[in-house]
Amino acid sequence: MKEWLTFTRKFSDLKEGRRELFIKDLSEGPRKYDTKHVVATISPNRENLKNPDVLWVRSESGIKLNNPWYIQIEEELPPYVPGRPWQDVFSVLEKGEAR
Repeated sequence: MKEWLTFTRKFSDLKEGRRELFIKDLSEGPRKYDTKHVVATISPNRENLKNPDVLWVRSESGIKLNNPWYIQIEEELPPYVPGRPWQDVFSVLEKGEAR
């Protein structure tokens, strides 16, 4: 079971279900902190997913959620989101989820 890290603006923004996320690999070694852009199903309950990985969640300012969530990666996306370099990445991801 792998461990991943993601960030959210507010913990109340975190919703269970299928999401587009940027996640960081927490595995030891040279790949530690590599970032992936994925579509995944996330849940606070391990039982809701088949063979899930652990997903640690931090706020935008770095505060860690006390309990892990769980993630099942469905698709790896290109390592960027379309938009202007100064555009807010959270708002761009929200627009993508609305599609």
